[in-house]
Amino acid sequence: MAALITLLTDFGTSNSYAAQIKGVMASITPDISVVDLTHAIPVQDVLHAAIVLDDAIDAFANGTVHLAVVDPGVGGSRRAIAIQTDRFFFVGPDNGIFSAVLRREPLRRMVQLTNPRYHRPTVSATFHGRDLFAPVAAYLAGGASLGALGIDIAEPIQIDLPEPRRHEGKVVGHVLLIDHFGNLITNLRSDHVAGAGAIMVSEASIQKIGRTFCDASPGEPIAYLGSTGRLEIAVCAGNAAEHFGVQIGAPVFVE
Repeated sequence: MAALITLLTDFGTSNSYAAQIKGVMASITPDISVVDLTHAIPVQDVLHAAIVLDDAIDAFANGTVHLAVVDPGVGGSRRAIAIQTDRFFFVGPDNGIFSAVLRREPLRRMVQLTNPRYHRPTVSATFHGRDLFAPVAAYLAGGASLGALGIDIAEPIQIDLPEPRRHEGKVVGHVLLIDHFGNLITNLRSDHVAGAGAIMVSEASIQKIGRTFCDASPGEPIAYLGSTGRLEIAVCAGNAAEHFGVQIGAPVFVE
């Protein structure tokens, strides 16, 4: 039985791009199962994709193949790669999209995808997701060895991942993501907020630090540790991004 494949892209849903990728994979490994992580990554936002991928992988069984295609350098000099860690395989462009997962997933082996036997016969210069990455992911899910896919390489591209810092008695983080509900997902974790007196965002102080949304009254802001272990800020029965008028990158202070 083939392993599971997850698919993350910035393609949106108003076109057939993601469906074409899944069609190619099914034609190679017919009993494949594919889970769409999301196709709503902001266009060409590699950092956003790296964080979303890192937040998702722990929900999947060992051996899962994670295919991530946010690829502003497609057709250029960036390498196409496949990675094996202790638990998973990752396939995609070498542009930093795997930076977050590789901070906690020990890298066992990485190859550049140079073997055309595992690509489609014709590879479009602008759609490596379909013609190069999709076949590789399908072959891996079907049991192909990583070494057969190309040449061994080292040192994947890494991008800077924003980290909280301490300044004048405060911990300074910022908003990493804003989810569908308008909740602000930050780069702060439990050790940054232990003993916090207040949390500040957009010059507003959030006094209520709770366990879940229900610990606040409708319309009241609340901070809590979310399902990924990150500090999140919500407005009970409301939209925190609209309430505070903030965007991704907004500073968050812990006093």
